Amino acid sequence: MPLIGSSTSAAHFFTLPFRRKKQRYTINQPEETYNVIYLGNVLTVMARGENCYEKPLSLIWKAYCSRNRSDLAMQLEITRSGLKAETKQQGLTEYWAHRVTFSAAPPQYPKVFCWIYKHDGKRLKPELRCHAVLCKKSTEPAIIHHRLQDFLHAALQEYKREKLAAQNARLTGSAGCPRRKLLLQTGSLNFRPPVSRSRSAPRLGSIDEEQEDDEVSDTESVCYRAAPDRPSNGSYCGSDQSPNESLSGMNL
Repeated sequence: MPLIGSSTSAAHFFTLPFRRKKQRYTINQPEETYNVIYLGNVLTVMARGENCYEKPLSLIWKAYCSRNRSDLAMQLEITRSGLKAETKQQGLTEYWAHRVTFSAAPPQYPKVFCWIYKHDGKRLKPELRCHAVLCKKSTEPAIIHHRLQDFLHAALQEYKREKLAAQNARLTGSAGCPRRKLLLQTGSLNFRPPVSRSRSAPRLGSIDEEQEDDEVSDTESVCYRAAPDRPSNGSYCGSDQSPNESLSGMNL
């Protein structure tokens, strides 16, 4: 019996350093998605503060309790760039991080999560709107609120860090960061949308081929060639008649 025990311990001793266990590391956590009911939105004046959501949220809740139509189901996704809300009627709506001014999980409404967002109104005039959703569990609003605040804070800090690095590189006159490091920088993209997805992006129009053909034909026509110098004061184009004959022919 001792021999058997010693042999098993020796085998375990010699094979232990060479064993490799598969380990998994999660670099980026998967984005959380919640099935909620969209309550609505109203205009508000205060962008942030302790009691900035009480009045607009009470109006939203009263309107939701008084209406008789069916609920609007929504999938609310928490991303590093803000919120993504998707419905069957309106499709996908993105709420970017730099426009989310406030979010809360009010204790007066256990299953309600609300946020204040700065929209572009008529003539691109900014307007504040308070949005609210109804979650399935009473613990979900607090989770959404804390998760969103962590993402917003991280995106803002990364955005400031990238802007400061770009400013220092410009002041020192260096060529800037390597391309590999630039590709890994995502703070500015998480905090602000890229130019291609913003409202100020240039619109590409179609090129009409007929216009190009007209320009080529105009340059090849006789009327656009330089006329030879003549002693007469009149000018004419593409005819062998004298100026007097051409003018007399025009007077019918």
